[in-house]
Amino acid sequence: MNDLRKAVLGSVEKLFERKQFKSLKDLLSTMEPADIADILSEKPPAERVFLFRILPKDIAIEVFEFLEGSDREELISCFTDHEVAAIIEEMSDDDRTALFDELPAKTVKRLLYHLSPEERRIANTLLNYPDDSAGHIMTPEFIDLDEPLTATEAIERIRKSAPRKETIYTTFVVDGERKLKGMVHLEDLILASPETTVKDLMDELPVYVYTETDQEEAAQTMSKYDLQTIPVVDRERRLVGIITFDDILDVVQEEATEDFERMAGISPVEEGYLEAGIFTLTRKRFTWLIVCIVTQVFSSHILERYAFALESIVALTFFIPLLIDTGGNTGTQSATFVIRGLTTGEVTREDLKRVVRRELVLGLILGAGLAVLAGLNAMIMGTHAAVALTVAISVVGVVSLGNLAGTLLPFAAEKFGIDPAVISGPLITTVVDVLGLLVYFEVARLVLGLG
Repeated sequence: MNDLRKAVLGSVEKLFERKQFKSLKDLLSTMEPADIADILSEKPPAERVFLFRILPKDIAIEVFEFLEGSDREELISCFTDHEVAAIIEEMSDDDRTALFDELPAKTVKRLLYHLSPEERRIANTLLNYPDDSAGHIMTPEFIDLDEPLTATEAIERIRKSAPRKETIYTTFVVDGERKLKGMVHLEDLILASPETTVKDLMDELPVYVYTETDQEEAAQTMSKYDLQTIPVVDRERRLVGIITFDDILDVVQEEATEDFERMAGISPVEEGYLEAGIFTLTRKRFTWLIVCIVTQVFSSHILERYAFALESIVALTFFIPLLIDTGGNTGTQSATFVIRGLTTGEVTREDLKRVVRRELVLGLILGAGLAVLAGLNAMIMGTHAAVALTVAISVVGVVSLGNLAGTLLPFAAEKFGIDPAVISGPLITTVVDVLGLLVYFEVARLVLGLG
């Protein structure tokens, strides 16, 4: 695949250098829009604009939808408002909304002015829904049917409407007040007897979401019921739009990226890594690092308080990194499982006691196994048997505490309406560090008879 990609890129470059623009246009026209977008993204701005201009209009619109934010903004800045409006007029409504979300408000206002009244109305409607809601990412480009229609009549309606709609494989049955009555799949219409009515073929209990439903919840619903398309209704259950699986894939990727960033102690970055400025990346990462510095003051106080133990048995110092690293990693592992369970709906608040019991048992099993290895490591290093025993007992305690912290903190965050991913990672590591040091030195004091 990479060899084919290099060959195509080479052909594009050669035709461009030789100014064989007709052949270049023919070559690009045979390619998939997503591949053309990849090629354009690697070109300098001036060449990118030229290549985009020679594309046939229908292909250009699809390519524009596949381009990343900064590349699209560069193209927009090189075109007149009328040229841009001609492109975004033909874009799918959900992709156009995503584009407007990336652009400055003044630019959006100017472009909206150049849209046709109908497209401007649709764009304004979608933009007015809350960010990250189902209404914001839906498209009103769906096919609706009436119950009395026969299969033949329904297929004819689909045939006429198809070019302007997002999908034709799932259609929706509404009544005179636009209220959702059911869903019909194209396959069922094709296989049915010509005179069979839509009412007889439709699913009368369709799964749907509301316009204000969070987009992540909409994604979970589609995944749970294995849907390619899900209808979006208002509070009166009037059908106002649909969400297709390609839009949900974007949501899943976006939400997963945000969770990964938060778990690493990074505020979500809207731009790509290479597109974001140095100061933006610094600002996004700095907050949690400050929190870690502040909270580590507790660790310093603990070390100061138990300085007598370190002065009495210097070997205790050797195992501090082992304990805090083991506890922090264990807590992060536990939090990852719990956060994923909360996100997918597999785990709820009612499962707290059950999850805590499971993680405590896991902590003891993992701790026991690691304690044997840590104790052997201490013996191999030539420390006293009592020190090895101290390390082994401490490992069991620290691992169990790490599991417990990794379990309870996500539940606590969700209870207070905070994204569980926000409190994981650095915070769990810091909490376990402090508790781990306390456990270690208290075990040492008891086992070794210190102070």
